Amino acid sequence: MKQASKAVRGALGFRHTSSLLLGSTAMALVATPTFAQVGAEAQDDTAIVVTGIRATIQDSIETKKDSVEVFDALSAEEIGDIPALSIGEALETLTGAGSHREQGGATEISIRGLGPFLGSTVINGRTASNGSGDRSVNFSQFPSELFSKVGIYKTQAASYIEGGVAGQIVLETIKPLDYGKRRFQGNFKLNANPDNLDIDPDQRFQKYGYRVTGSYVDQFELGDAELGISLGYSRNVSTNPEQEANVSNTIRACVVDPNDTGDGVFDDGNCDTNGATIAGLRDGSITNDFVIARNSYSLRSNITDDTRDSFFGAIQFKPSPDVDINADFQYSKRLYREQRSDMNFAEGRRIDGLGDANAIPGYPLIYTETGALRQFTNEQRIEAVSEYLERDEEYYGGGLSLDAQVTDRVKISLDASYSRTQRVEEAVQIRFRTEDNEDITGASAWPDAVESDGSSTNDRIETATQIQQNGSQALNFVTQNFDVTNHDLFANDPRLRADLEQDRFNSIWAFRGDVEYEMEGFFSTLQAGARYQQLRYRDVPGAQNGTSRFENNYDDVDDTGALAVANRECRTSFPETGFLSSVSGGNPLFTNVDAAGNVISTANSFATFDALCIAQVLEREDPSGLEFDENGVPIYPSGNFDSPDNTDVTERTWSGYIQANFDSEWGSVPVRGNAGLRVVNTSVRSIGLRADLEVQFDEGDPNDPNDGSFSLVAVPDTFLPRFTDASYTEFLPSVNLVAEFQPNLLGRFAFYRALSRPDPSSLGDGRSFSLNNDDFATAEEAIANGIDGVSATGNPLSDPLLSWNVDAGLEWYPNEDTILAFNAYYKSFNGGFEAIAFNESFNIDGTDRDLLVTSIGTSDDSSTIYGLEVTAAHRLSYLPAPLDGLGFKLSYNYSDSDFEFEDDTLGALTTINPDGTTSVSNGLIMPSNLFGFSKHVLSAQLYYEIGNFDFQGVYKYRSNYFQQFVATPGRVRYVDDVNVFEARVSYRLTPNIKFTLEGLNLFNEPRTNYRGAPDDFGAIQVYGPRYYAGVQFKF
Repeated sequence: MKQASKAVRGALGFRHTSSLLLGSTAMALVATPTFAQVGAEAQDDTAIVVTGIRATIQDSIETKKDSVEVFDALSAEEIGDIPALSIGEALETLTGAGSHREQGGATEISIRGLGPFLGSTVINGRTASNGSGDRSVNFSQFPSELFSKVGIYKTQAASYIEGGVAGQIVLETIKPLDYGKRRFQGNFKLNANPDNLDIDPDQRFQKYGYRVTGSYVDQFELGDAELGISLGYSRNVSTNPEQEANVSNTIRACVVDPNDTGDGVFDDGNCDTNGATIAGLRDGSITNDFVIARNSYSLRSNITDDTRDSFFGAIQFKPSPDVDINADFQYSKRLYREQRSDMNFAEGRRIDGLGDANAIPGYPLIYTETGALRQFTNEQRIEAVSEYLERDEEYYGGGLSLDAQVTDRVKISLDASYSRTQRVEEAVQIRFRTEDNEDITGASAWPDAVESDGSSTNDRIETATQIQQNGSQALNFVTQNFDVTNHDLFANDPRLRADLEQDRFNSIWAFRGDVEYEMEGFFSTLQAGARYQQLRYRDVPGAQNGTSRFENNYDDVDDTGALAVANRECRTSFPETGFLSSVSGGNPLFTNVDAAGNVISTANSFATFDALCIAQVLEREDPSGLEFDENGVPIYPSGNFDSPDNTDVTERTWSGYIQANFDSEWGSVPVRGNAGLRVVNTSVRSIGLRADLEVQFDEGDPNDPNDGSFSLVAVPDTFLPRFTDASYTEFLPSVNLVAEFQPNLLGRFAFYRALSRPDPSSLGDGRSFSLNNDDFATAEEAIANGIDGVSATGNPLSDPLLSWNVDAGLEWYPNEDTILAFNAYYKSFNGGFEAIAFNESFNIDGTDRDLLVTSIGTSDDSSTIYGLEVTAAHRLSYLPAPLDGLGFKLSYNYSDSDFEFEDDTLGALTTINPDGTTSVSNGLIMPSNLFGFSKHVLSAQLYYEIGNFDFQGVYKYRSNYFQQFVATPGRVRYVDDVNVFEARVSYRLTPNIKFTLEGLNLFNEPRTNYRGAPDDFGAIQVYGPRYYAGVQFKF
C-alpha cells in the first residue's frame, strides 16, 4: 500500500545576533527621545533637506509620478546612498521585482513574477554581457555604492532597446558635470557571517569579510568648455559558507509492480524501467504506481571565499552648451573559491521493493501521489568526496556617446558600446568509497549486504534514506553497521578528477544613432533612430572525458598504497558545528543500527578530507602526470578543444524606430505620452560540431571486474562543423498615455508588443550524451543499454517569445511621502516551448546508429498572463513625536498564467516522425509554468527617522518558481517559496560621516529546490544570516 507524507515547512530558528539586531531596532523605536525635524537638516530659514531612507522613497515616488511609462526606481542624490548592499538587493525592493538567490544574496532579477529570460537589462542605456549563458545580469557583481540610480520599466516605448516582455532594468552611474560638485567619498563595511564563525579556524579561508569603496567626482573649466570626471573602486571580500543536502538531477520513472522482478522497483539491481512500460505509463495502459528515482543522495559542507573587485570611470566633456560627450567604463573581476566535503550515497536507484526481507526494518517505501520518494531502503556504496573549486569571472564594458543640439529644434545622439565577460570554473575532486567490506588496512569492517534476491555483496552497505520526514526539511540516513565518521572505512577506488567545469565567453558590440525634432502642437517631439548589435556566445562542455577532464584511479593497495597514505595524511576534523541543525527537525543526520535495527550510534557529521592535500599526496605516491602550480593547485585542461557539446553562437540585430511624444491637453485633462513603432531584425548563426564516437572503458579498480564504467569519446580529426542559420523580423508598436485627472491623481494606459529572445546558450547546436554506469561486459552492451538519452544543448531555430500587452493603472499622490498606485496588466503570448524528440544518426565504433535526441522547440501555442501591481507608501508625520518619523512602503505583485513547459525527461514529449508528422506522448509529471514565474512577489518596508538616526526593516517574499538550468534547459527545477528579512540602522554623526549596521537573511531562511515534480526534493541550501558594520565619509 502506498504511503504519503507531507513536507514540513515552518519558521526556522534564528541566531541570537538576529534577535539583538531586531531588538535594538525595536528599543530605539520606543525609547528614543524627541529630536528635531525627522530626517532633515536645515540649510536656511526656509528650506528643509530630507535625507536618508525617506529621501530615497520620496525620490522614487516623484520618479514614478513623472514617468510616461510604468516605471519604478530607487535613486539617491548622493553616490553610495542607495540603501542596499548590491544592485540585486536594491532592485528587490521595487514593485514586482523578485530575485533568485545564490550564496544567500540576490543575483538574477525577475520582473512581475516573470524570469530573467523575459526581461532585459541596460547599464547606462546599453546591454551588458554575462557569464551565465542567459540574458540576465548577475547583479551581485556590481556594488550599489557605485550607482546612483536603479529602476525598472514595466511598459515599452519604441525608443527603448527591445528584449523584455516582462520589462527592462536600468542601471545608471552619475554624469560628473550633471552631478555638479566635487566629492570624495569612502565606505568601509566589516562583514560577519555566524555560520562562517562556526567553521574550524584552520579550515576556513578567513574569519571576516569586508567591503571597501571609494569614489571621486570633480569638474573643471577649460576656457568656455567644461570637463567632469568620476572614478570609483570597490573591493568586496565575503565568506558565504553553505550547508547543503542535495539529490542528483537525473530523474527516472521506476514502476512499482511486485509481479515483475526484472523491471522497476522490484528489479534486484537499478530500478530502470523498460521503454514499453514507460510508454504504457504514459498512455495509461499500465496503471501501476511509479516512483521517481535518482542516482545519488548526499550532504555537503561547503566553505567559501569570494573576492570581487569593481571599478568604474566616466568622463563628461561639454565643449559648448550644445554638445555633450560622455565616455564611461566598468570593470569587475571575481575570484570565487570553495572547499567542499560530501558524504555521498551513490546508488540511489537500487531501491528495495515493498516487503523485501533484506531491508532495514522499520523503514517502508514511502512516496507521494506524484512519485516523489520520501523514504526507501537499499544497498549502496557510500563515498567520501572532497573537492576544491575556483571560479574566475571577468567583466568589462563601456562606451562613448555624443549628444548635440544641432539646431534650435534638432538634437542628435550617437552611441557606441562594448562589453565582454569570460567565466572559467575549475575543480579537482577526489572520491574514496566503500568496497570489499574492508578498511584501509584490509581488515573486515562491516558485514555483507543482502540483495533483494538473497545474494550478498561486500561492496555495498544496507541503508535507509529519509527525505523530508519527521519534521526534517532535508535528508536523513540510516546505515547498518557502518559509521560514516570513521575515516578508515573509505578505503577503495581513489579516483581523482581535475576538471575544467566551465569556460564561457560572451561579448556584445552595439552602435546606435538617434535624432529628435521639436514640434509645435499636440505632439511635442518626434524621435527616430537605428541600432545594430552583435552578440557572440561560446562555451565548451565541462568535466568531459578526453577533453576537459584529467582522470586517474590511484593505487589502493591495503595499508601501504597511495590511498592509505593520503587517507591518513589528509584527514580533517569535520569543518563546522551545528551542521544542518536548522533544517534537520532535531533528527540525527546519520543513524547507525545493527542487524536487528537497534541504534549503535548517531552523528551529525561525517569523515572529511582536504582535497588539495589528497591530490598532492596521491600524485606523490603514485605519479600519473598531473601537474600543480606554485600554490599547489592542479593545472587543469584548457578550453581550447573541439567537442560535440560545444556552443558557438553569433547573433546580429538591426532595429529602427520612430516615436512621437506629446504633452498637451484633451479638453481640460492634461495628457502626456508617446506612440511609436520599432522594427527588429535578428539573424542567428550557430556552429555545431559532429564527429565519430567510440566507446571508451574506464577500468576503475583493476582488482574489481565490475568497477569499470564507460564513456563516449569523439574520435580526433573527424570533426565537421554544422552551420545552422535562422532569422526573423518583428514589428513592435507601442502607445503610452498618462492622464492627469487631478493634480495628485493620474491614470495610465499602455498598449504594446514586446519580444524576448531565447538565451544565447539555448541557441547552441551541440549534443550531450547522458550515460549510466551500470555493469556492461561489452561495448555493444554499453551502447545498447548505457545511453540513457541524447540531449540537444540548444535549438538554433528557436523563435522569440512575443506578447501583446495591455497596462492600465490609477495612481494617487496626495503628498511627497505618499503614493497609492494600482496597475493591472495583461499579456498574450504568441508561441511557446515544448519538449521535442527526433532521431539522429551517430557513428559509434564504426557503425551508424539512430538515437533519439530531445530538444526544446518553439510551438504555435498561445497563452496568457494577467496580474496586478500595488504600490503604497506613506509617512505618519501627523502622529505625535517621536512617532512622526514612522513610514512604510509596500510593493506587491500578483500574476497568473496558463503557460506550460514540459520536462524533457518525464514531461509530455512531441516526437518528430520520419515523414515530418508529429506524435505526442503524455507526461508522467505535471508541466511547469513560465521560466521564473512567481504568482506572488512582495516587498514590505518599515522605516523610522529621528534626529540623525535612520532605521529600516524589510521583508521580501517570492512564491515558488521554475528556475531553468543553463546546461540542460529542458529540465524542470522549482525553487520553493522564499521569505527574507533584512534590517538597517544608520547614524549620521556629522553631515560628512555616517555609521551603519545591517543584517541580511536574519531568520536564516534556506533555499529549497525541487526537481521534476513540484514536491520531488532536489536540494536545500542553508546560508545563515550576514551582518555588516560600516562607516561612510565624504568631503
